[in-house]
Amino acid sequence: MSRKRTNTVIPEAVRWFHRFRMEGPTALSPDESANWARWSADPGNLAEFRRANRLWKDLQALSGIARPTPAELSADNYDPSKPVSEWLTRGKRKKPKR
Repeated sequence: MSRKRTNTVIPEAVRWFHRFRMEGPTALSPDESANWARWSADPGNLAEFRRANRLWKDLQALSGIARPTPAELSADNYDPSKPVSEWLTRGKRKKPKR
């Protein structure tokens, strides 16, 4: 799919997804149903619509993850100027023998 086509398909897929999510497919007027049938007959369009649906489900799953408290954030000693891998191994380094 070309970039130009993707730039027009994605917003339209999101509009259709939002429409269905807010009111359901049975709330479509006959004209809207015909527009949906025409638009979704294109495999690329339908794939983007399904992608929007998967993304929504993935984002809903994230909403159940607890966020850090202010105390946890202030106790966090991560330095963003250093690689995460270095921060993760900070306590695992062996101390040199004397």
